[in-house]
Amino acid sequence: MRAQESRISVALGDDLGYYPDEVWDLGLDHLDMFTEEVIDALSVIPWAEGNDAPSHSSVTARTGQHNWGASGSFSEIVMQVSLGTAGGVGAAAITEAIKATYQKLKRRAQGDSWRSMPSAEDAARLARSRIYRHYDVAVEKLTVVRSTVDAEAQRYDFEFSHEDGRRFGATVGALAGTPSCTRVWVDGAEPMPRPAPEPTDPGN
Repeated sequence: MRAQESRISVALGDDLGYYPDEVWDLGLDHLDMFTEEVIDALSVIPWAEGNDAPSHSSVTARTGQHNWGASGSFSEIVMQVSLGTAGGVGAAAITEAIKATYQKLKRRAQGDSWRSMPSAEDAARLARSRIYRHYDVAVEKLTVVRSTVDAEAQRYDFEFSHEDGRRFGATVGALAGTPSCTRVWVDGAEPMPRPAPEPTDPGN
């Protein structure tokens, strides 16, 4: 399916069973690629270090339809990559592979889900929503402690504190000319395991 709205995420961490250290998120409109083609495009990222074997990774995808007065289709693709021996958070080769892949995907789309640089208020809201999505943190418990804007690069950088002592960060406009691309991360806490999925009901 070629979706009208696509959201692609690449999450990086030491262990796929834990919340990621950082996540690159991209929203695109009318991406001229089938879901399987997007997954193929992402497949170069675990190989970015040039090793004989790729970094441990997993990919999940879901597609669907929504109807809020006008019907539309969406896809959501999440790749998780274990940094393991990649040298820690922000491993250069993997980060560059993410950027290059996202730029290629952007060229196959009609535009970003955000077509122009958002206001500071909208950017902060987008940052909070991405942190909530990837770390299950209630947005009302995130307090902005630092905020900067680079108008020339069309980029916002935020740092948030959480009541449990963790610090979260977000860059909105993580790729030049792509205001809907975000990078979010967590710092100041031990790795936290993801909740186990609810068991399926064999009767359904």
